[in-house]
Amino acid sequence: MASMKKAGTVTPNVVSFPTTAAATPAPIMFGSLIKERRKKAKLSQKDFADMMHVTRNTVINWEADKSKPDYSLIPEVCSLLNIQIHELFHMQAENGLSDLEDRVVGNIRLLNPTSRRVVDKMISTMVEEELLAKDKALKETFSLFLKRPGSVAAGVGNYVPEEAPEYVFLRKNHINAKADGIALVDGKSMEPVYHDGDYVYYEEASCADPGEDVLVDTDDGAVIKRVDDDHTLYSVNPAIPYPKKSDQNTLVIRGRVLGVVASSDRPSKDDVGILEELFVDEIREFNEEHGVNE
Repeated sequence: MASMKKAGTVTPNVVSFPTTAAATPAPIMFGSLIKERRKKAKLSQKDFADMMHVTRNTVINWEADKSKPDYSLIPEVCSLLNIQIHELFHMQAENGLSDLEDRVVGNIRLLNPTSRRVVDKMISTMVEEELLAKDKALKETFSLFLKRPGSVAAGVGNYVPEEAPEYVFLRKNHINAKADGIALVDGKSMEPVYHDGDYVYYEEASCADPGEDVLVDTDDGAVIKRVDDDHTLYSVNPAIPYPKKSDQNTLVIRGRVLGVVASSDRPSKDDVGILEELFVDEIREFNEEHGVNE
C-alpha cells in the first residue's frame, strides 16, 4: 500500500465557464403604450376611434392586447399619439438611443444654455457616485484566487506543468471562504460529485480524514480522489476505479476539496476589466510572490 506524505505549499491559475442559452423573446404588446399616449393626448376611446375610422370596440381590443392595429394603420396611430415607430415595436431608435434616452436628449435641447450646464453637472455627479458605489460593491463582493497549473485527473494522474500560477476573480461565498485556490478537474472517475471540466475550490492540507476529497500529487501526476477508511484513495465512480498503488509510489496530499466553483461565482466580462483596476495592488503582490513577469 502506498503511503501519503505531508505536502509543502500548493500552487494555483484561471477559469472559463459555459454560457447560457438566450431566452425566447416575449411577444410585442402595443396596448399599454396606445392607452397611455391616448390619455396623454386627452382623447377618449371614441374620439380616437373616430379619428382612426374604426369602432370604439376596436380601440378597446387594441388597448387590451386582444388584437393589434392593421399594419397599414400603424403610421397613423403613431402620428396621432406622438409615438415613434421604433418605440411602438420596442426597438432602439436609428441613433442607437433607447426611448428614455431619446426623450431626455429631446428635453435637454429645449433648455437654455445655463440650464443645460446645470443638468450636465448634475448628471456627471450622479454618474460618478454610481460608479464609485459599483466599484465598492465589486471590491467587497469578489476576491482574487489562485488556480493550480494544469489540471487534476479524475483518473490515473495528470502531469503538473512547471509554470507560474495565474489569478482569477470569483464571488465570495461560504464555500470559498477558506479556499486557497481552485483546480480544474479532468476526467469522469469522480462523477457524479465532480464532472469533467469542473473547477473545484480547495484549501491547502497535508492530511485528510476518511470520506474527504483531496488533491494529491503522485508519481503518475496530480489526481482528485476520496480518502477511504484505510486511508487509501479511491474513485467515486465505480465504473472507473483507481488502481492500487505499490509502497514505492509516493502520494502527497496537496489540498482538501471544499466544493465546486459555480458559474454564478464568476464576474461578467465587463466587471473583469473593472476588477483588474480595483485589485491592482493585490495583483502586483501576487505576481511578485509567484515570480510572474508583468
